[in-house]
Amino acid sequence: MREANELWGHAVKRFLQAAGAALVLGVFAAPAQAVVIGSADSSNSIPFGSTLGGYYYQQIYSAASFASAISISEISFYNSVTPGGAPRAGDFRVYLSTTSADIATFDTNTALPWYDASFTEVFSGALPALAGGRLDLTLSASFNYDPSMGSLLLTVREFTLGGGPGLFLDVYQNDGVTNSRFSAYPYDWNQGLVTGFNATIGGAVPEPATWAMMLIGFAGLGFAARRKALAAV
Repeated sequence: MREANELWGHAVKRFLQAAGAALVLGVFAAPAQAVVIGSADSSNSIPFGSTLGGYYYQQIYSAASFASAISISEISFYNSVTPGGAPRAGDFRVYLSTTSADIATFDTNTALPWYDASFTEVFSGALPALAGGRLDLTLSASFNYDPSMGSLLLTVREFTLGGGPGLFLDVYQNDGVTNSRFSAYPYDWNQGLVTGFNATIGGAVPEPATWAMMLIGFAGLGFAARRKALAAV
């Protein structure tokens, strides 16, 4: 009986050491916060599929859509409502910033600047190909967004107005969650691209809560094994 208890004690110690290491690894390897804003109810080609919007496109996202601060490393757009097509050619510049602009009137407010020095450039160059029905922009630098500072503003600039084979991306006709505008002319647009922030990063790594549930399960198996070992003594 004493020998069985000693063996069990050593086994529990090894298990707790391994489980603790796994938990720490899980906490540090947990995926970045992922947020998808909007629900597809239509599609549109501006700004990545056609030049109709002009040189600038901007989209605002309500701060209320973000549960907490987020470090944005990737931006995704979706191609499910009108599949096919490809991004247009051109030298794109993408910026992120915060704004106090009103979402409901964002599309018709011509007093707002299209660009200023406070904008943070996060992408530069040609657009990538569609992959898995989505356009994923891997950012050259992460953008740390704090929703307490205002709504999130996305700015897309492309001066060459290069052509393309008609890419249409998913759009959400909003109810105060998002809105967009373009530089060709002020228009009561009242819609925005469905947008994912960090939507594909680290998805295979369990969250810390998942690790905790796994440890509870392992502990249960351990106690069951101990009972079986004691019954055999």
